[in-house]
Amino acid sequence: MTTVPNGPESPQAETAFLQAADFDGDEQDWYIEQCANEIGVDPREAVREVRAAQKRRARLQGPTVAVGEQGGDAPSSSAVAPAQPPTSSGLAPPPGFSGALAQFIYGAAPRPVPEVAIVGALGLLAGICGREWNIPQSGLNIYMVLVARSAIGKEAMHSGIAHLVAAANKKYNRAREFVIYEDFASGPALVKHLINFPCSVNVAGELGHKFRQMAEDKDNAMRSLRKQLTNLYSKSGQNNIAGGIAYSNQENNVMSMEGVAFSLIGETTPGPFFESITRGMMEDGFMSRFNVIEYTGDRPAKNLFPTQVPSGAVVDHLVGLMSHAHLLRDRKQFQPVSFAPTAKAMLDAFETECDAAIIRAPDDEGRRQMWNRAHLKALRMSALLAVGDHPLFPTVSDGHADWAISLVRHDIAVFSKRIENGDVGEGSDDGRERRLVQLCREYLMMREGDVPPSARKWDSIRQRGLVPHSYLSQKTQRLAAFEKYPRGHKTALDLAIRTAIDNGRMSVLGPAILNELGLTTKGKIYAVLDADLT
Repeated sequence: MTTVPNGPESPQAETAFLQAADFDGDEQDWYIEQCANEIGVDPREAVREVRAAQKRRARLQGPTVAVGEQGGDAPSSSAVAPAQPPTSSGLAPPPGFSGALAQFIYGAAPRPVPEVAIVGALGLLAGICGREWNIPQSGLNIYMVLVARSAIGKEAMHSGIAHLVAAANKKYNRAREFVIYEDFASGPALVKHLINFPCSVNVAGELGHKFRQMAEDKDNAMRSLRKQLTNLYSKSGQNNIAGGIAYSNQENNVMSMEGVAFSLIGETTPGPFFESITRGMMEDGFMSRFNVIEYTGDRPAKNLFPTQVPSGAVVDHLVGLMSHAHLLRDRKQFQPVSFAPTAKAMLDAFETECDAAIIRAPDDEGRRQMWNRAHLKALRMSALLAVGDHPLFPTVSDGHADWAISLVRHDIAVFSKRIENGDVGEGSDDGRERRLVQLCREYLMMREGDVPPSARKWDSIRQRGLVPHSYLSQKTQRLAAFEKYPRGHKTALDLAIRTAIDNGRMSVLGPAILNELGLTTKGKIYAVLDADLT
């Protein structure tokens, strides 16, 4: 194998500035950034100056009528605004071309959700660029899971990618090779597929149910799939070998493959996903390979004027990425991604932070695994953004590094909260205790109209600021941390209550106090001493 030498970070042109007149106002920021990179100008400064000049020009020309994005069906009326760029209080839109892809998926969605658009855009980019572009000892493939409640528009991830690939396929007939929608039933089935498609993204639906199957030791086929997913994550770099499959019938044998970049993105609802994660999945590094993006918002408003077709600039750039990836593959070449010094310093500082977090959790494998591959995921993601912006001479900028680190932090925050709340798999003793106190707090703060019918029989107890044991038993029966406890739900609940009492967060009321309060009940009643615990 040979390696394509990396070009200069910013090729200089004779005149190192951009003219606002060269842009008609329809370009995405990533296109301006790419033009600036080609002449050695600061990309972010170039975008600011060009946009400012366009605003001045618009004011001089007078009011204009707002229209939808190219190819859309939005009527030409200033009263109708197209869907706004994907933004979220938890996760900003990615910079550059990846942001342009996310913008299309968001604008085309029947019910736009920022996180859905972001996962779809990054997955598509990884499916194209995951193999032929490398960072040291690694390709750029990614595993991502979008977690959100049902009926919020998760299917837009699938349809948005399909629209982009269909538009690219009209100009490049190999475009469909980078995206697969098959539901692989075993590890061997996946490996056989990758023989002909060594770089692609698998767009999966209801991934939580598949995780549940992979967690069951009795399902050999799904257990083999989990093993292959674990193995393939680190086989995307130059000179990495993905193992083959040996059968008793030699005609069915599958040879090993060099440099396989398999990416996986999927969507799921919270319950099936988090409850399916076992301690083994955390400890063997399987879950540390995934970026988990969670959307906790409500069902978004309907998009009355969805974008139907991506802009010509987006499609042309997408086709350029695809054709260049195939060109490098046909030549058996790999393109390295370089890092700007300041961006490298940011990522090095994040690696130090990851090391410190691992050291602080010597006996907690769940937390150690959350940080174990965090730096690698940030490296891959920042490099992927750089390739999307400038595939010929990709260089990770401060903006790429900063956004990639923020994405990984989002992932860690999601898992940390879920583990602390006892929502993940069998949970932990500390997680069950915290979850128990949270249930008490939620119960005591309920408004009268929100109390479920099954709990109204305990109203006289709740109104006194107390919690009956029967209510806690009812509420924890279907929580994975209690239900999946090896010694059973009742034992898990009893241990959590005992720990909360020992730690001074709850207390059990004796018969004398109950008599004083006029409460006649056979079950135990608890007072919550730490109701503000979050």
